[in-house]
Amino acid sequence: MHKRSRFFKALSLLLSLIITVGAVVSYVTPVPARAAASGEATGAKLADDSLPVYKISPKSKTASNYERYSTYSKATHCYYLLRSYMEKLEESGGGTLILKKGTYTLSNTVYVPSNVTIIFNKKVTIKKSMDSGTKLFPASNSFFQLCSPSNSEKTDVYKGYGGVHDVAFIGKGKVTFDQASKQDVISIMMCHNSNITVSGINFKNMYSGHFLEIDASKNVLIENCSFSGHKDSPNNNKEAINLDTPDKATGGFHADWSSYDKTPNDLVTIRDCTFKNLERAIGTHKYSQNKLHVNISITDCDITGCDKDAIRVMNWKDFTIKNNTIDTVTDGTDKIYRAILVSGGYGMDISCNTLKNVARPIQIMAWKNSDAGSEYDTIYNEVTDEEAELMKTNTLINGQEYFIRWNKVYEVYNTDTVKIPVRQGEAK
Repeated sequence: MHKRSRFFKALSLLLSLIITVGAVVSYVTPVPARAAASGEATGAKLADDSLPVYKISPKSKTASNYERYSTYSKATHCYYLLRSYMEKLEESGGGTLILKKGTYTLSNTVYVPSNVTIIFNKKVTIKKSMDSGTKLFPASNSFFQLCSPSNSEKTDVYKGYGGVHDVAFIGKGKVTFDQASKQDVISIMMCHNSNITVSGINFKNMYSGHFLEIDASKNVLIENCSFSGHKDSPNNNKEAINLDTPDKATGGFHADWSSYDKTPNDLVTIRDCTFKNLERAIGTHKYSQNKLHVNISITDCDITGCDKDAIRVMNWKDFTIKNNTIDTVTDGTDKIYRAILVSGGYGMDISCNTLKNVARPIQIMAWKNSDAGSEYDTIYNEVTDEEAELMKTNTLINGQEYFIRWNKVYEVYNTDTVKIPVRQGEAK
């Protein structure tokens, strides 16, 4: 009986260990909400078990004894805390950082290297502060930039899609990135990156910046996120998610570690997200000559309350806008805005969207940059018969024009216009 008792005790300990290890592995390597469909981005390869895993709280000490710095203070504690662990992860070739619940107030930018998964536990808040607590350097305008810490102060480091890769920001439960209505702030800036995932995060309180700046990046997956709340910018046209090119002529990106080589985005998927009370939800507002963003997919999103055109397509090729609901697009004046506005569009699938309380559902028109980037040629659109038929599957409820306008000539809106009908739905 004694040997048998020891056997069952050992077996019980072994089973307990297996369950514990299984729980840890599941915790640090979460699976995506759903598999990518054909033509959708797959995002980051999550950091594996061979790389280090660190857990921190807002009260943790820094990993590199930054407490000894004269610029270390309550104002910069969380900045130095996250910075120290990003530097450790760069040294180890990547890994996982888990943030325990609490508020992390960031005064300055945290630079993220390759092969890093950041997991934000339930009730984590990342909050912006513009107080650096020192006269030696000012607070910065971003939470995270996808650039290795060792390259953050260098110039012209990254080109094409050759920068930081395989980075994931994963929210577990209620996780908030609060920009606190600070002017020109951006939560996550990516440029020259590949294989990026942003999932399960609530972004709020934008003022004149963006929540996500996506430039010169490939295979980017944004899913199950929410974007809400804004203070009006001077031109009232800032996107929650901005797709742009690093181009000095247009001034669309500001980080000198970029080469400013005008690389467009390739394969960006935005799905199962909600957008509420914004100037614009998703789009581009400046283009680089002959540099088209390709394979952009916006599906199954819910967009409510935009001041300007909710989705602004500009120099996009082979893109999909499908199965979305867009409700209420107005800035409170008599100006007519659209749910979807397309300029420089080629190879498009705009179908099966439900559009409510929008004066004009969709407009396709030639366009030219004004001011910065105005030296670039006017951009036009191509719409095939098959693409036009797909557009007829869109439904408009409580609108003014139950057709899509395709204006083929730049700045000519009353003639040379093709009208593509959309379905008329009934308000409930």
